[in-house]
Amino acid sequence: MFTRSSKKVIIGAASPMIEDLIFFKELIEEGKIKTVIDRCYQLEQISEAHIYVEKGHMKVNVVITIT
Repeated sequence: MFTRSSKKVIIGAASPMIEDLIFFKELIEEGKIKTVIDRCYQLEQISEAHIYVEKGHMKVNVVITIT
């Protein structure tokens, strides 16, 4: 079943060009780009992460760590 939500999702992907990745890496190292992370979950906790996001608690990014 598909339901609509008022939340907006912006999806982007890095270009596969190595020069672009190096450029972003340099911006991060220079402190010009900062990553803001709300919470981190292990892959085994993916269902808890999904619940957290679906309940609207997420303020910024949620990270899933694969070990």
